[in-house]
Amino acid sequence: MTPTLSRSSSASSGADDPVALRIRTLRMSLGLSYKRLSEAAGGLATSFLFNIEHGRKVPGEDVAARIALALGDGAYEQLYRAWARVKSRGRNGRADHDAMLSAWERLRAGFAVSDASATATPPAAHRAAAEPEAAREAGRLRVPVLAGATDPGDGVRPGSEAIVNTLSLDPSLYGHDAAQARERFARLRRPFAFALDAVQAARVPGLPAGYLAVVTREPLVGDGGDAAWVVRANGRLEVVRGDVFTGAAPPEALRAAGLADAPALRAALVGRIDLLLPDVRR
Repeated sequence: MTPTLSRSSSASSGADDPVALRIRTLRMSLGLSYKRLSEAAGGLATSFLFNIEHGRKVPGEDVAARIALALGDGAYEQLYRAWARVKSRGRNGRADHDAMLSAWERLRAGFAVSDASATATPPAAHRAAAEPEAAREAGRLRVPVLAGATDPGDGVRPGSEAIVNTLSLDPSLYGHDAAQARERFARLRRPFAFALDAVQAARVPGLPAGYLAVVTREPLVGDGGDAAWVVRANGRLEVVRGDVFTGAAPPEALRAAGLADAPALRAALVGRIDLLLPDVRR
């Protein structure tokens, strides 16, 4: 007879499963509901996603890959596939036995090794590197960088054709401020970044041209304060000061696009600039 899991052991298995835990952590850090992730992954049942996160269900390999891509974790797609293969125990036969061995090796390497590195690094080296790096890797936040100041849309992640690079924000690099950095990164909602040109930067005092602006998609509550905000106008991202939401005159480019008053600007809001980072591509 096949043993069954009690409710308590099933619930705890999600915490012991590094991939299930990563799915949950990334979903929450991106500010995604189960419904939003379901839509981004191609229409999965929200109850199925819940059970995957809590270790009660195992997705097929293709579904696991779709979840990875929906979370912006495509660099580990093969790891997600290996996880699904191992969890489902595979099928019978020599070919599947070999596939299972390969899947186990990839799963042992974990998130300390990307798919690209996994194909070039011997398995023993994976295991040596995986343990000390696993916790650090899980804490990193990956932010897509747009090729230009174009509207990324309202999806979980901008389309691949709009992305030119990905930022890897590692709280551990902030030394004594690591805990504060980790907390700040965790508050970012579906972040993305784009390069500030001189025109955009000049609209808000203190914004440096040539830097990457990391935008968190959070709603505007109250007035805009002294923060720098981003709105969409004619398919382009535009930077504005917070006071335009309380009656100050917006830039001419926005007025020409029909965003001449506070209600129109609020309706076009994308998010707030939370971080400024040097653009190392320059």
